[in-house]
Amino acid sequence: MPSRSHLKGLKVEDILNEELRREMGVEEDPRTGHLRLSQRFSQINEWEDIMHSVFDLPLELEGYTKKVSELASLEEMVDRLSKENFDAVKRTESRKKQLKQFVRTMSMYYNLIFTKGSEKAGYGVLIYFPDLSKDPERSSGIVLVEKKITKNGKSETRFERAKFDDFLIEVRPYIEILGDLYRKTRKP
Repeated sequence: MPSRSHLKGLKVEDILNEELRREMGVEEDPRTGHLRLSQRFSQINEWEDIMHSVFDLPLELEGYTKKVSELASLEEMVDRLSKENFDAVKRTESRKKQLKQFVRTMSMYYNLIFTKGSEKAGYGVLIYFPDLSKDPERSSGIVLVEKKITKNGKSETRFERAKFDDFLIEVRPYIEILGDLYRKTRKP
């Protein structure tokens, strides 16, 4: 696992960005915006390390004022999957809620990556529960979404933030809709 000193100066957005870039197979040079191979996070190789890194970082909960239903990225993901306007789509997910160290806090992570021709559109979603209630599904938390578009050797990134008071009512329906739409694309 990476040391705390390795994480100095990083934000949760940096780690989310790294995971999405790796899933998409891209990296951009921050000075030029051109794509290149990444070695910045060479010590963070596994999802478990990334999630532990998130827990080692100070998560700023301020700035999460939108409701989940107001996230443009969610609407875009549903729209892309519904219209099946892509050549390929890939989904990955990780839920770290069964481990003993996550009984007070919990996180989930989802990636959806669409490819159409030479363009890739990736969405990385981190759902974070800073303080679990007795029924974790009824807990409050935050959602951090990264959208990354790559085309012609260039990359564009946007982050969105939202908060929720009740995961079961405000977030889970979107996870189920996206999951159902994704499974529909897998049928022959």
